[in-house]
Amino acid sequence: TDSPALRASVSNFVAALIATQAEDGYLGPFPRSQRLLGNWDLWGHYHVIEGLLLWYERTGDLTALLACRRAADLVCRTYLDQPRRIFDAGSPEMNMAIIHGLGQLYRVTGEPRYLRMMREIVKDWERAGDYLRTGVRGVEFYATPRPRWESLHDLQGLVELWRITGEPQYRDAFVHHWRSMVRWDRHNTGAFSSGEQATGNPYSPAAIETCCTIAWMAVSVDMLRLTGEPRVADELELATLNAALGAQHPSGRWWTYNTPMDGVREASAHTIVFQARAGTPELNCCSVNGPRSLGMLSDWAVMADADGLVVNWHGPGDYHVKLGDGTPVRLQCETDFPLSGQVKWTVRPGRRSLQFPIRFRVPGWSRHTAVRLNGKALRGIHAGSYFECHRHWKERDTVEIDLDMSLRFVPGDREAAGKVSLYRGPILLAYDQRNNDFDEADMPRVDLKRLRDARVIHQAKRDRGNVLAPWLLLDLPTPGNGRLRLCDFASAGASGTHYRSWLPATDLPPPPPITRTPADGATVGAGKTTFRWTTKTNSSLTDYQLIISASPDFSDSLIELDHLKRPRVEFGDAAKKQLKPDRWYYWRVIARGPYGKTPSVEPSARFRFDPTKASVAEEAELEVGPDGLVVQASLRGDPKPQFGRLKRASEFATANGPDGSPDGAIRLNGRDQMLVYALPDEFAEDVTVSLWVRLLASPEKRVGQIFSAWAVSMDDPLRLTIDNGKLFARIEARNGYSTKGVPIGIGEWHHVAAVKSGPLLKLFL
Repeated sequence: TDSPALRASVSNFVAALIATQAEDGYLGPFPRSQRLLGNWDLWGHYHVIEGLLLWYERTGDLTALLACRRAADLVCRTYLDQPRRIFDAGSPEMNMAIIHGLGQLYRVTGEPRYLRMMREIVKDWERAGDYLRTGVRGVEFYATPRPRWESLHDLQGLVELWRITGEPQYRDAFVHHWRSMVRWDRHNTGAFSSGEQATGNPYSPAAIETCCTIAWMAVSVDMLRLTGEPRVADELELATLNAALGAQHPSGRWWTYNTPMDGVREASAHTIVFQARAGTPELNCCSVNGPRSLGMLSDWAVMADADGLVVNWHGPGDYHVKLGDGTPVRLQCETDFPLSGQVKWTVRPGRRSLQFPIRFRVPGWSRHTAVRLNGKALRGIHAGSYFECHRHWKERDTVEIDLDMSLRFVPGDREAAGKVSLYRGPILLAYDQRNNDFDEADMPRVDLKRLRDARVIHQAKRDRGNVLAPWLLLDLPTPGNGRLRLCDFASAGASGTHYRSWLPATDLPPPPPITRTPADGATVGAGKTTFRWTTKTNSSLTDYQLIISASPDFSDSLIELDHLKRPRVEFGDAAKKQLKPDRWYYWRVIARGPYGKTPSVEPSARFRFDPTKASVAEEAELEVGPDGLVVQASLRGDPKPQFGRLKRASEFATANGPDGSPDGAIRLNGRDQMLVYALPDEFAEDVTVSLWVRLLASPEKRVGQIFSAWAVSMDDPLRLTIDNGKLFARIEARNGYSTKGVPIGIGEWHHVAAVKSGPLLKLFL
């Protein structure tokens, strides 16, 4: 904003911060004996280095750059050419994120030690997040060893390594992880994370932390710089207008820790009050991180490429930018976007005309877009792309854009099954208790056939006399001549009322499938290849259509398979004759039902074809036996099941069984030995586990585990655990749920069963 008052405030803060730096370069709060050795201390130094570098780049303040170098030099003295590794500092996803700051500093200074330190961190990643190798192999981000949100800043280190070395493995790994996160973990609000990490479930009601969304936006800015894909700008726009603005209270006083898709909003000072300190009761990680979402607009709203300018953001503003050769250009945007779709750009190159291209983004959600250059209509405008104007620009040339703001919907799945998210342009709409005459439990269903009958009744900028006034209000007709009043998500719940962005609806199309294998970015070889996708079969689904295309917009289709009844299909060599090596192919699945069709989650997965390689064998589909049987194993000295599939058996011993028979049981040491069997991706409402168990010792100061259906942290549909000498049946689903504990004897055989029936969990001993 170039605000003089803000500049003075930041300048004073920077000076005060640097004044605390120790003689050895340390910039943290811990005693000398603990410096950089744990406590998320490297994580803190990473953020300090990044902030001071931004200040240096903006102002040229050499004292800020020197402070960064002194801190980085201390990191290198502590961990480079020493027996101690950064891995030894613990909390690897946090502390190893300093690789990003070191990379930024290397590009400014060229100091070889910083690059050497980065390469050592990459080696340590192999024992922690393994971001490089999993990205190259195509492992979905939520399935990596460290899918917490802090790891996203580690991923930014991959971008720095690509910029420094040009080695494609770093770029490829980063691009894969970004595409994985947007397909599996980006919520309807544009936010990222469920319970502070990726879980592979964008419908999860677990907490959506503001810090996680900020990290997602930061890696998306890097992705946009790296690829120039307009889809990435769509994601940044969605997150800015919904997740970010929804996390800030309209008064500007506080930000949330959790901005749920459905629920209420609380100040982070309430939710994470443990971070409060004397004198700063409202400061915490989210309240200081949240405003970055708005500041990041300066990173991506208007950008420059090798040829000219790229306009990504159609919000009102006055933009002073430079061409690649340093020539200044001014762009002005007159609009009340995102409340309406009328946008007018004025180009001001100065007194002389300049020849250069400007590429304007056409959002993927704007199906019908009209563009006029100095009043003359242009052709060839396509949603989800850039249109280019290459000309001699003269003072006050104008480009007018009319964006399509008609309502659209996205069907939900899993926890949001039977519901939809409604959007007007990029704005997510939501029910708010204060705008309706009924509570959320009595909300009428949305009639998707009457979305065109929606009527906007309020569309205005914030009223300074009423900071809680919504941006947007519209009335939507419901069955029986009812009315549902919706507002913009950013305003929903601002007064403390309950709100919902997943709305019940009638006559829904099927939920969007998510493509699974071949993994995004995989290489498909000769032989049989299984194409598989995830979806929930229900009454709204009749069949699928699979399409393979050579273009990401599917303007042409090479292969179409229709009327598929199962979420998988096999391709042989005959079907692959149309594929050529060394190029990308894109595939998507369309789920169809009696009330319409829904394409698979974007971006569409892509693969390459290499006929010289053999296709990787796909595991046979998990079959369910009589009465829903998934696994049956006698464990009489052998872990091999009589029904089901054994995935892994670590070291084990045989033992006498419950009836005393030799080799009648399997013995595990209770520490690192386990038997792992295949379980279905989706658990039903009713599920049972039954087994015989004999404890040889009770675990001390930890929870012992007999059985677990664990998927990821806080996603465990069923557990049998030993805690302080008692047996428990438990479920982890955002929160923990448990039966009462039952004492269990040592050295005796017990027959144990846990039964989940709807909302009821029972333990039998």
